[in-house]
Amino acid sequence: MSGAILFIKDDLKIALVQQQILIGSLNIFSLFGALASGKTMDMVGMRYTIILATTTFLIGALLMGLAPSNSFLLAGWAIAGIGAGYSLMIVHVYTVKFKLVLLPRVRVGYVRPEDQTGPIT
Repeated sequence: MSGAILFIKDDLKIALVQQQILIGSLNIFSLFGALASGKTMDMVGMRYTIILATTTFLIGALLMGLAPSNSFLLAGWAIAGIGAGYSLMIVHVYTVKFKLVLLPRVRVGYVRPEDQTGPIT
């Protein structure tokens, strides 16, 4: 977004404060998406939550791409941020679940000092 803001400020004629709000708000919106994703996964399952996250992100990207004003751009940014928050939470849960299914009997070995530094004499 930092590279695109150079063109956005010229096209949409937004002030510096509006630029700062636009860029800084993604973290807040992704927080809401991350908080909602856990409950959504419990209610509808992981597969449909992934579909919801990608759809939300796609809708936000389309709104941002077609935005004629700062308010539409901020709305698209908010929706894309919520989708990003969903994705940030889902990917870790999915990775752990996938690993446990594929590798049920693999154990992590213990780290000994000799393995790291050589034999201790």
